[in-house]
Amino acid sequence: MNVLLPLHFYKGAINKVKKTYVSHYFDDPNALKANINNLLRLHKDGVRLWEQAQELALKETEIAAREGLNILCLNDVDNFPEHLHEIPDPPMVLFGRGRWNNAKVPLSMVGSRKATNYGLHATRQMVLELSRYPVNLVSGLALGVDGQMHRAALENGATTTAFIAGGMGELSPKSHQNIADEMVASGGGYFTEQPFYQPSLRQMYPVRNRLIAGASLATVVVEAARRSGAMITANQAVGYNRELFALPGAHFQPMSEGPNALIHECKASSIFDYSKFPGEFYPIWQSAQGEIDFSQGIESRILREFPHGRKVNVYHLMKTHKDHKSQIFKALRFLVEVGAIDKIGPNMYCRKSPVTE
Repeated sequence: MNVLLPLHFYKGAINKVKKTYVSHYFDDPNALKANINNLLRLHKDGVRLWEQAQELALKETEIAAREGLNILCLNDVDNFPEHLHEIPDPPMVLFGRGRWNNAKVPLSMVGSRKATNYGLHATRQMVLELSRYPVNLVSGLALGVDGQMHRAALENGATTTAFIAGGMGELSPKSHQNIADEMVASGGGYFTEQPFYQPSLRQMYPVRNRLIAGASLATVVVEAARRSGAMITANQAVGYNRELFALPGAHFQPMSEGPNALIHECKASSIFDYSKFPGEFYPIWQSAQGEIDFSQGIESRILREFPHGRKVNVYHLMKTHKDHKSQIFKALRFLVEVGAIDKIGPNMYCRKSPVTE
């Protein structure tokens, strides 16, 4: 059993603390176990709580084997959502069906369960444009905008993935089970950090929303009331230094109050032209040929940090460059895609071949 599985269920520390104790030791199992033992000493009942966590981890492992679920651990660089490594409070493991495709660019799209025809139409049009590119469209499998986005992605051949609030045995709404099954069959999937039989309680949705925001390079808010789950996701995205986009709407339309406020407060960029949005989100998509001049951009400046063979931690780049963190992550992903650098760990990159700067 991966030691991160019982750590996931350990109640003696929050995720933020757990990450600080394990994130630098993924390549050294002995050091990882030693540091977890140090973590247990911080709580007076650490040993007892760890034993309970081990029992629950064993139970969930047996359920996963019986139900055919995948267990993705934080130290699985290839399969765990790579951008969740960048947030301060990632889950130690995810349970799910299907796969998370790290080769595709993750973009989340969220909105009201009571979406208007305008919001549903806009969602479909944006997905139509985005589906031309290697995108992973992320949401929460809810009614309204979420469901519309997942359906449109499936209809247009795009990969789509969801995070759900409850356990894998408690999908909500149950009417979206067919969509979830299609997502898995089409190369995507759906995931949760909760135990298999955990119901989708109200307080779990904000916890789930941080996964939607954190696993994505950017978030699009289509429609939302000022106080809503979609706005919680939007603010979490801002807190994680992710880029935010919003669809403007009529001032008298309650479901446009949230996006309009985000634009007015300069938290989100406005979406006006659906056909141009993919390039605004991910500049390498600005032309059909993928041609983009970045000789004077952030990509060139970051590349200068990589003499051949040098390993560079993403936190070093954040300290030495004044650019928004979301732009740094986007530039790193671009440089990996064009073959200039390799990602060799959750937060570590290395230049692999000579390129013309």
